[in-house]
Amino acid sequence: MRDEDWDVAGHEQQILENIEEFGCHITVVSPPDDDEPEDDPYDDEIEPEFDDDDEDQERFAYSVGFTKTVKQPEVIVFGFSTELSAAVINGLLDMCREGLVMEDWKEIDGLLKGHRCVLREVEPECIVPFYFNSAIWFAEHETGRDLTRAMQLVWPGVDDGLFPWDKGCSELVRELQPPLYRTSLNS
Repeated sequence: MRDEDWDVAGHEQQILENIEEFGCHITVVSPPDDDEPEDDPYDDEIEPEFDDDDEDQERFAYSVGFTKTVKQPEVIVFGFSTELSAAVINGLLDMCREGLVMEDWKEIDGLLKGHRCVLREVEPECIVPFYFNSAIWFAEHETGRDLTRAMQLVWPGVDDGLFPWDKGCSELVRELQPPLYRTSLNS
């Protein structure tokens, strides 16, 4: 047994096994006692409805292992169900395996039927345990260094195709996707 193996917890071991088998592990964070949203922004093109109790709770998922498998930043997406989050993250992993190079403002077609998404570079001060706990652990475990890069996959409103930075974008689309990227006019 190697020295670094002795303290790997069960959850962390599962992360390592998923990365080995599938290319990444997906960590989903949702409000406590939340089964799934009844509606998903891209499930039959219905806007999600959340209970008032969920109002201040973020729902997101992020990858762990992109840095090893495809030598690219980890990815985070907000506002989707567990199933859709996993589908878009796995779809992005497949695209990276086929040669996609992720970069800020990169438009991505083919993840959401009939809609393009945009990748945005996560600001370094937003790469914190609240958003990337397992990915931070994995970077330290694999390389002994901090996680320094991540991308946020941003999606548009279903009805109007507007992104959170577009004038006239739905307030719900903005609320469901807190910007971890630079939002200044020069971004």
